[in-house]
Amino acid sequence: MIDIVSGGQAGDEGKGKISAYLSYKGNYSYCVRIGGPNAGHTVLHQGKKYTLKNIPSGFLNPKTKLVLGAGAYTKTDWLLKEVELTGTKDRLIIDPMAVLIEDRHTSAEKGDSHFMSAVGSVGTGLGQAVKERIERRELKFAKDEPLLKEFIRDVPELLNKSLAKGEDMLVEGTQGVKLSLLHGEYPFVTSRDTTASTFLGEAGLGPKAVRDCWVIFKPYVSRVGPGPLASEIFDEKELELYHGKGCEIGSVSKRLRRIGRFEDETARKAIMLNTATKIAITHIDLFAGNDAGTVSSYEQFSGEAKKFLEHLQGILKSTYPYPELKLISNGPELEDMVIL
Repeated sequence: MIDIVSGGQAGDEGKGKISAYLSYKGNYSYCVRIGGPNAGHTVLHQGKKYTLKNIPSGFLNPKTKLVLGAGAYTKTDWLLKEVELTGTKDRLIIDPMAVLIEDRHTSAEKGDSHFMSAVGSVGTGLGQAVKERIERRELKFAKDEPLLKEFIRDVPELLNKSLAKGEDMLVEGTQGVKLSLLHGEYPFVTSRDTTASTFLGEAGLGPKAVRDCWVIFKPYVSRVGPGPLASEIFDEKELELYHGKGCEIGSVSKRLRRIGRFEDETARKAIMLNTATKIAITHIDLFAGNDAGTVSSYEQFSGEAKKFLEHLQGILKSTYPYPELKLISNGPELEDMVIL
């Protein structure tokens, strides 16, 4: 069966940690990473921090094979460095039609004021590569790169044969619903749709075998670059908590993220568009007294954290398909997790 992890806000919700946790504790044969190197996923395990632009966060489980589908975009040198960092050379699989971002794409994007200023691109070249793919320009695909030859497999055939054998897989989505090209806050969006249905298509999978759609939220909204934040926080002292303990600095852009209050309507939209069945909350430890050192069960959450979780439960009970709150991350380490 297929489980999917999607972002419920403007990206940076903690999809990397949740995907890593699910895979580490689960029995997935494959973890499929969707997206490109403009969105990094961060995993902290036993004191070691991994910031990954392409390698799936499920790499910590040695039994899980790691997949980049036809919808993926990568840079060869960045990818190979991550393979070395994670020691996953024998587990990586890449679809031949995954696109390689070239230096010319990065240069063109960084020189385009519309990309860099108007929509807040992080300048990796992904937007330019997507643009050329849509225009059917000449591109370099993974199958064209000799350095990636050993990793190339027919991903749709591989994954669907795995499903036919009754195996499980995790699809690790990218960014968040506010950034969806189709459903987000246009024009302040990314170059693709960012919902579960599109993630399946990019991996070469259909909807029949989906078991759970996870949507990830923080108790607030963060955003890199321009775009709407319903109740943006400007108080410098308050922002110190988010930028400090919350580490709200773009893992790829290295820019301080803008911070806003939790947006109920965005949450409802994310639940609806992803047909969410399960919800995970991260960064609950930013509420004083609610970190992994003091809280180990749902009943122990207190103060503002308790108020937020009660408010969230009301949203979940009133929004189809009425997902369950299942995981609450209350610290940066992989194991800092309250399981409901």
